[in-house]
Amino acid sequence: MMTSVLLTVGDRPQFVDGVDDPRVAEATGPAVLFDVGSAAAGSGGPSLRECTCAPYRPLAYREASTDWTDIDFEAADHWVLMGPELRRRLVEDHLATLDVSEFKRATNGGSASIITNNWVHSGSPRVYRVAGRLREFVTALGELVSGSRA
Repeated sequence: MMTSVLLTVGDRPQFVDGVDDPRVAEATGPAVLFDVGSAAAGSGGPSLRECTCAPYRPLAYREASTDWTDIDFEAADHWVLMGPELRRRLVEDHLATLDVSEFKRATNGGSASIITNNWVHSGSPRVYRVAGRLREFVTALGELVSGSRA
């Protein structure tokens, strides 16, 4: 069973009944929806920091003044495969670079030559940055984190 948590600016993370929950539709951006699994359900709800660092599966995000966007399987898989330090670094700076070994960990050993909708590379030695929906998700999550510090 999926247990979803909605994160919004200024509010505590709240359990919701998936993407069809009215609170999700009413949430203004930035906002993020995670599947946190049933283990987190008994804890009273994970904190924003825990949602940022734990390998919870992202489901959707909403930037300010936009509609909700679903996160595709590949982007969600890459987020889950990242370690907590890399997740934190990307949330703090969505333009942060990854070296080849970090990229391989985040893509489950993917070839350093592959490029997907979620990654771009440049330079020699090669460095990677998140792109596409993964970058948009990281950006929205970063806005939530920086908004919670204000």
